[in-house]
Amino acid sequence: MANLCEQVGADVQSVAKGMGLDGRIGSKFLHPGPGYGGSCFPKDVSALAQIAQKNGYEFKIIRSVMEVNYRQRELMVAKIEKEVGGLDGKRLGILGLSFKPNTDDMRDAPSIMIIDALQKKGARITAYDPAAMEEAKKVLLDVLYVSDPYAVADGADALILMTEWNLFRNLDMDKIKSRLKSPVFIDLRNVYEPKKMAGFGFRYASVGRPG
Repeated sequence: MANLCEQVGADVQSVAKGMGLDGRIGSKFLHPGPGYGGSCFPKDVSALAQIAQKNGYEFKIIRSVMEVNYRQRELMVAKIEKEVGGLDGKRLGILGLSFKPNTDDMRDAPSIMIIDALQKKGARITAYDPAAMEEAKKVLLDVLYVSDPYAVADGADALILMTEWNLFRNLDMDKIKSRLKSPVFIDLRNVYEPKKMAGFGFRYASVGRPG
């Protein structure tokens, strides 16, 4: 839905609010982003698909969910590339690596595929996560891991918020901007408000909302 909103100029947060008013749906989990990850949901969805296949049932909606989730990560790479203006030789700062906040779990985290794709296109990565860096080092190579979120911005051509840790919700944006090479902030979790970020002087991009 966020991807469609971007095509037609709508705001996915307004759409999600309307959808959430339906009691059969609710609003708790209507948050756009780079796709789901973790140890449970991907495994369970895959298991359903395999059970269906073994029993001769074509579970199209489950297959589509898996394909869409994989595609969402590709779309995030394309979004980053568009905002940065090409990736070869660019330094990108990544805020958050775990598949969700308050865990060090890197299993099927969207950051893995996204960072790998960015590196293959020539980008150099600096990253910070409050808990998951040791686990990340096992699966993400050639990444410069730093000790605080502000160091991620040092000399970077863009800053990318990957995981919505509470720590990242109250960053000193003037300090961040002063340390960036270019004032580009790509928010894959819609943590910040576009107007406020524009007021700080950032070229700001998020998921499913007008720039």
